[in-house]
Amino acid sequence: MPSEETNKSTASHSSHSSCCSGVSDTSTLVYDHQTWVDFVPHVHELCRQLWPSASEDEEFVVEKLRGGSYNRIIGIKTPPSTEEAQGSYILRIPRFEFAQQAREMAIVRYVRQHTSIPTADIILYDSTSENPLKDPYVVHSRIPGQDLQDIYRTLDHQNKLAVAEQWGQMLLSEFAVQNEFPGVVDATTNSTGAYVYKFRPFDVNPEPEDEPQDVRLLGKQTILDMFVLQFERWHAADNRAYPNDFPLDHFARLTTVAKEMDAAGLFNDMCFSLCHLDLAPRNVMAEIKSDNSVQISGVLDWDSAVFGPTFLACEPPSWIWAWSDYEDEDEDRDEDYNEIHANDTPATPEDQELKRKFEEVVGEDMLKFFYEPQYRLARTLFNIALIGLRHNDTFHKTDRLILEWAELQPKLTGSSSALHEATLSMQQASMDDDTAESEE
Repeated sequence: MPSEETNKSTASHSSHSSCCSGVSDTSTLVYDHQTWVDFVPHVHELCRQLWPSASEDEEFVVEKLRGGSYNRIIGIKTPPSTEEAQGSYILRIPRFEFAQQAREMAIVRYVRQHTSIPTADIILYDSTSENPLKDPYVVHSRIPGQDLQDIYRTLDHQNKLAVAEQWGQMLLSEFAVQNEFPGVVDATTNSTGAYVYKFRPFDVNPEPEDEPQDVRLLGKQTILDMFVLQFERWHAADNRAYPNDFPLDHFARLTTVAKEMDAAGLFNDMCFSLCHLDLAPRNVMAEIKSDNSVQISGVLDWDSAVFGPTFLACEPPSWIWAWSDYEDEDEDRDEDYNEIHANDTPATPEDQELKRKFEEVVGEDMLKFFYEPQYRLARTLFNIALIGLRHNDTFHKTDRLILEWAELQPKLTGSSSALHEATLSMQQASMDDDTAESEE
């Protein structure tokens, strides 16, 4: 049976498509889902169960929307006769069995309760497969408007300034929500049925059986503690998964990078703040008001949100003042191009004003976290600590991170570290090998 949220907001609903697309075969071909034509009757059957007061003579409007990597997304509009809660909703169906539905709902509710950032209101959910869909699902309110990815380029300058200001305010709201240790938000119910938030360490796979007793993970930590513990956990996990078949020295080198960053003062006076991790224009809805002003109406996809070092939430939103660079899909471009060049002087006076507006809102003291290269590298270090070294691209990112840090560290501290010298030696050895191969 579906569960119903008792604390519903009075947020308005809209029948406008939030991320509408044409008919797509993605779900059928990639995720082995039922075809849309076959699936729609099950959605209508579910709607009749969830909103039984709707007249049999009236149809629910069911709309296929562009889904994400982890969820199938469907729009639902209840008919006028519905007594329970007439309006527009989103039906989210996890694509994979390993989806952590309870955790995903927990972070959304946590954000609604602890920040001013607009998010969807969870209305109903079923964590079982005992329903017409034969899958778990979540129903939440539909955020009005369109995503900024679609409309930003069409806005006039004043509305772009409004977006720059509101984006900065959203980040400040994230910075203000803090915790004594890093991890993810989860929830449970107590003996009275009350909803209780709890915090869990970051996931590693496979998880050790004895780790829940490791008190270090749920006690007050420094940023360095977080990195050291997380690399220890991944080292142990990979040793379990791939005994005698894994280059474990990578974790030792990454730990050394973390220690050198700490010694260079990067983590001084740093706390653990709420971080969305995918705060991009495609995940932010905005509504054009009747007076032609723009208002950010909601933030989507909190699934990957964590409590992490504050610099983690400081990836510069250079798309605000350099949209053409953001849209550029040049495959030869450095993957960090936009972040590396975020503090370049924008091309036009209007774009320069957009950048100034954002900077005024977040404050001068925060700008180093957005623009200085050591914090870009610290964000990369965190991302590796979060997901581990299970794919070729993360090995590539690790090697590049270590090289970049080895080059930057002496400039920050005035002296070379052991990692710096070792990296230079490895570079020279690699160059010698290349030279020898070419001579042969």
